[in-house]
Amino acid sequence: MSPIIRYFTIASLFYLVIGAGLGLVMALYPPSIGYLLLAHVHFLLLGFIAMMIYSVGYHVLPRFSGFKLYSELLITVQFYLTNIGLIGMAITWIILGNAVSGFYHILILGSFTSMEFIGICIFVFNNIMTLSGKGGKMTNQ
Repeated sequence: MSPIIRYFTIASLFYLVIGAGLGLVMALYPPSIGYLLLAHVHFLLLGFIAMMIYSVGYHVLPRFSGFKLYSELLITVQFYLTNIGLIGMAITWIILGNAVSGFYHILILGSFTSMEFIGICIFVFNNIMTLSGKGGKMTNQ
Protein backbone atom coordinates (compact mmCIF):
# COMPACT_ATOMS: atom_id res chain seq x y z
CA MET A 1 0.00 0.00 0.00
CA SER A 2 1.43 3.36 -0.99
CA PRO A 3 1.94 5.97 1.73
CA ILE A 4 -0.75 8.34 0.42
CA ILE A 5 -3.34 5.54 0.45
CA ARG A 6 -2.27 4.71 4.01
CA TYR A 7 -2.81 8.38 4.89
CA PHE A 8 -6.44 8.06 3.78
CA THR A 9 -6.85 5.15 6.24
CA ILE A 10 -5.21 7.08 9.07
CA ALA A 11 -7.32 10.18 8.34
CA SER A 12 -10.44 8.01 8.27
CA LEU A 13 -9.75 6.63 11.74
CA PHE A 14 -8.91 10.11 13.02
CA TYR A 15 -12.27 11.41 11.73
CA LEU A 16 -14.08 8.51 13.41
CA VAL A 17 -12.68 9.61 16.76
CA ILE A 18 -13.48 13.30 16.07
CA GLY A 19 -17.03 12.50 14.90
CA ALA A 20 -17.69 10.23 17.87
CA GLY A 21 -16.23 12.86 20.21
CA LEU A 22 -18.57 15.52 18.83
CA GLY A 23 -21.44 13.07 19.31
CA LEU A 24 -20.43 12.63 22.93
CA VAL A 25 -20.25 16.40 23.44
CA MET A 26 -23.75 16.81 21.95
CA ALA A 27 -25.11 14.04 24.20
CA LEU A 28 -23.60 15.60 27.32
CA TYR A 29 -24.40 19.20 26.36
CA PRO A 30 -27.55 19.27 24.17
CA PRO A 31 -27.41 23.03 23.41
CA SER A 32 -24.28 22.29 21.33
CA ILE A 33 -26.37 20.30 18.83
CA GLY A 34 -27.25 23.53 17.04
CA TYR A 35 -23.67 24.26 16.02
CA LEU A 36 -22.00 20.81 16.14
CA LEU A 37 -24.49 18.57 14.32
CA LEU A 38 -23.39 19.27 10.74
CA ALA A 39 -19.72 18.96 11.66
CA HIS A 40 -20.45 15.69 13.51
CA VAL A 41 -22.33 14.18 10.56
CA HIS A 42 -19.76 15.29 7.98
CA PHE A 43 -16.79 14.06 10.04
CA LEU A 44 -18.44 10.64 10.19
CA LEU A 45 -19.74 10.46 6.59
CA LEU A 46 -17.13 12.33 4.54
CA GLY A 47 -14.35 11.84 7.06
CA PHE A 48 -14.63 8.30 8.34
CA ILE A 49 -16.73 6.50 5.71
CA ALA A 50 -15.66 8.28 2.51
CA MET A 51 -11.95 8.36 3.43
CA MET A 52 -12.07 4.63 4.19
CA ILE A 53 -13.80 4.01 0.85
CA TYR A 54 -11.10 6.03 -0.93
CA SER A 55 -8.38 4.05 0.84
CA VAL A 56 -9.87 0.63 0.19
CA GLY A 57 -10.93 1.57 -3.34
CA TYR A 58 -7.48 2.75 -4.35
CA HIS A 59 -5.87 -0.33 -2.81
CA VAL A 60 -8.30 -3.02 -4.00
CA LEU A 61 -9.69 -1.92 -7.39
CA PRO A 62 -6.35 -2.08 -9.23
CA ARG A 63 -5.72 -5.58 -7.87
CA PHE A 64 -9.20 -6.80 -8.82
CA SER A 65 -8.99 -5.28 -12.30
CA GLY A 66 -5.37 -6.18 -13.03
CA PHE A 67 -4.55 -2.59 -13.99
CA LYS A 68 -2.17 -0.13 -12.32
CA LEU A 69 -3.49 3.00 -10.66
CA TYR A 70 -3.91 5.73 -13.22
CA SER A 71 -2.31 8.55 -11.20
CA GLU A 72 -0.66 8.69 -7.77
CA LEU A 73 -0.44 12.47 -8.19
CA LEU A 74 -4.23 12.72 -8.46
CA ILE A 75 -4.54 10.64 -5.27
CA THR A 76 -2.27 13.10 -3.46
CA VAL A 77 -4.22 16.10 -4.78
CA GLN A 78 -7.48 14.43 -3.76
CA PHE A 79 -6.15 13.70 -0.27
CA TYR A 80 -5.33 17.34 0.39
CA LEU A 81 -8.49 18.73 -1.23
CA THR A 82 -10.87 16.42 0.64
CA ASN A 83 -9.18 16.89 4.00
CA ILE A 84 -8.86 20.67 3.75
CA GLY A 85 -12.42 20.86 2.43
CA LEU A 86 -13.87 18.74 5.24
CA ILE A 87 -12.00 20.48 8.04
CA GLY A 88 -12.82 23.88 6.55
CA MET A 89 -16.54 23.06 6.31
CA ALA A 90 -16.61 21.80 9.89
CA ILE A 91 -14.80 24.83 11.30
CA THR A 92 -17.08 27.15 9.31
CA TRP A 93 -20.20 25.49 10.72
CA ILE A 94 -18.86 25.48 14.27
CA ILE A 95 -17.74 29.12 14.22
CA LEU A 96 -20.31 30.75 11.93
CA GLY A 97 -23.26 28.43 12.54
CA ASN A 98 -25.38 26.21 10.32
CA ALA A 99 -27.61 28.92 8.87
CA VAL A 100 -25.70 30.14 5.83
CA SER A 101 -26.15 33.88 5.58
CA GLY A 102 -24.12 36.69 4.16
CA PHE A 103 -21.72 36.89 1.26
CA TYR A 104 -18.56 35.92 3.16
CA HIS A 105 -20.21 32.98 4.90
CA ILE A 106 -21.38 31.65 1.53
CA LEU A 107 -17.97 32.35 -0.04
CA ILE A 108 -16.05 30.55 2.73
CA LEU A 109 -18.39 27.56 2.94
CA GLY A 110 -18.65 27.40 -0.85
CA SER A 111 -14.86 27.29 -1.20
CA PHE A 112 -14.53 24.36 1.18
CA THR A 113 -17.49 22.44 -0.25
CA SER A 114 -16.05 22.97 -3.74
CA MET A 115 -12.76 21.44 -2.60
CA GLU A 116 -14.64 18.44 -1.27
CA PHE A 117 -16.65 18.06 -4.49
CA ILE A 118 -13.55 18.33 -6.70
CA GLY A 119 -11.85 15.70 -4.54
CA ILE A 120 -14.80 13.34 -5.01
CA CYS A 121 -14.70 13.93 -8.78
CA ILE A 122 -10.96 13.15 -8.79
CA PHE A 123 -11.67 9.83 -7.05
CA VAL A 124 -14.29 8.91 -9.65
CA PHE A 125 -12.09 10.00 -12.57
CA ASN A 126 -8.97 8.25 -11.27
CA ASN A 127 -10.84 4.99 -10.74
CA ILE A 128 -12.57 5.10 -14.12
CA MET A 129 -9.20 5.66 -15.79
CA THR A 130 -7.66 2.85 -13.71
CA LEU A 131 -10.46 0.40 -14.53
CA SER A 132 -10.18 1.38 -18.21
CA GLY A 133 -6.54 0.30 -18.17
CA LYS A 134 -5.14 3.78 -18.80
CA GLY A 135 -2.49 3.29 -16.09
CA GLY A 136 -1.16 0.13 -17.73
CA LYS A 137 -1.31 -3.56 -16.91
CA MET A 138 -0.09 -4.84 -13.54
CA THR A 139 2.90 -7.14 -13.89
CA ASN A 140 2.27 -9.15 -10.71
CA GLN A 141 -0.67 -9.26 -8.34
